[in-house]
Amino acid sequence: MKKIKNQEKIKRLIYSAAALTLCLTALFCFWMWNKDNNVQVQDEDVTESEYLYETEQESASEIQVNSPVNDIPDERYESTTEAVTAETSVYYAFPLEGEVLREFSNGELVKNATTGDWRTHNGIDIKGNSGDRVNAICDGTVTELNEDELWGTVITIDHGNGIIAKYCGLEKDSTVKPGDEVKTNQKIGTLGEIPVESADGVHLHFEIYKEGTAVSPNNYLGKRVDI
Repeated sequence: MKKIKNQEKIKRLIYSAAALTLCLTALFCFWMWNKDNNVQVQDEDVTESEYLYETEQESASEIQVNSPVNDIPDERYESTTEAVTAETSVYYAFPLEGEVLREFSNGELVKNATTGDWRTHNGIDIKGNSGDRVNAICDGTVTELNEDELWGTVITIDHGNGIIAKYCGLEKDSTVKPGDEVKTNQKIGTLGEIPVESADGVHLHFEIYKEGTAVSPNNYLGKRVDI
C-alpha cells in the first residue's frame, strides 16, 4: 500500500515537471515571437522614414527644376528692350542755324525772284553766309555729290527709315563723298551759292523726301520723330 502511494507521488512530480516545462516552453516561444515582431516593425518604420525622406528630396528637386525663377533679371531681355526703345524715334538736327527765308510750298506754285517764273518750292531756304558750316541732320550714308548748274553743289544723304535729304548750294570743296557714313551734326561742307535762287542771297536750300515724296523739313528739323 505504501509502495502505491510512492508511485503516485512520483507520477505527480513527473506531471508537474512536464507541465512546468510546457509552460516555460510556451513562454519562451511567445517571447521569441514578440521579439521578432518588434524588430520587423522597427525595420518597417525605418524603411518608411527613409522612403518619406527620399520622396521629399525628389519633390524638392522637381520644384527647383520645374519651377521658373522670376526674381532674377535677365540682361538679354533688358538689352533687347533698350535697343528697341532707342530705335523707335530719331532726332533730326538743323543743317544750318539761321533765319528761314522761304518755306516749303507743299505743291503750290510760288514765284521765283531770280527767274521770274512760278514753280513749286520743295524745301526750305535757311539764310547764312558764304563759308558757313553745313552739317548732316542725323546719321546716314552719302549717296550723291553733284555739281548742278541751277542748285550749285548738291549733296544727297540717305538718313534711313525712308528719309532722303538734299543739301543744295554748297561750295565745291565738300568734305564728304558718295559712300561715306556720316553722323548727326557732322560737317559735310560749307555754304556757297545757288544760281537759280541767287536773288535771295546766300542760303542753304534744304529738301527732305519721305519714301520719294517731298515733305516739309519743318516736320523733322529740331524734333524727335517716331519711325
